[in-house]
Amino acid sequence: MIAWCLPPGSAARRAREVFRNQLAKLPMAADVLDELEIVVSELVTNATRYAPGPYELRLLHDHGLPVRAEVVDAGAGTTLIDHLLHRPPPVPQRIDDLELGGRGLRIVTELTHGRCGTQWTRLCGTGQLGTAVWFDLPTQQHLTSGAAGTVPRSP
Repeated sequence: MIAWCLPPGSAARRAREVFRNQLAKLPMAADVLDELEIVVSELVTNATRYAPGPYELRLLHDHGLPVRAEVVDAGAGTTLIDHLLHRPPPVPQRIDDLELGGRGLRIVTELTHGRCGTQWTRLCGTGQLGTAVWFDLPTQQHLTSGAAGTVPRSP
């Protein structure tokens, strides 16, 4: 596992930069990398908006390849976030329901094909108990053959 501390004022920008630099080394289609970068940005933005810092971006590796990304904060929102990630999509009842906001975790679920979740963890930099929101990265098989694949859900 590799972890990067994210500065509160520019956490999303720094996370996107680190994430893209790390994954650009893989044989991954540009559109897939773009979608995963949106996921990272959304998770970091949510962390800095709703949870206390510090914040971290982590990449977990298997045989030298990144297989899972995590955004970690010092908050205690594991149960709520997991519920929001896996709830059925809402059906708008009125035009106000179509306003911007409140759809970020739905985007995360869609772009990761549901291969996402939460878990309690300790921040690498401080040892504080916190929340990790994770998503699995496409496997090597998926990257080279186009076949869908997942990795085990527990790192």
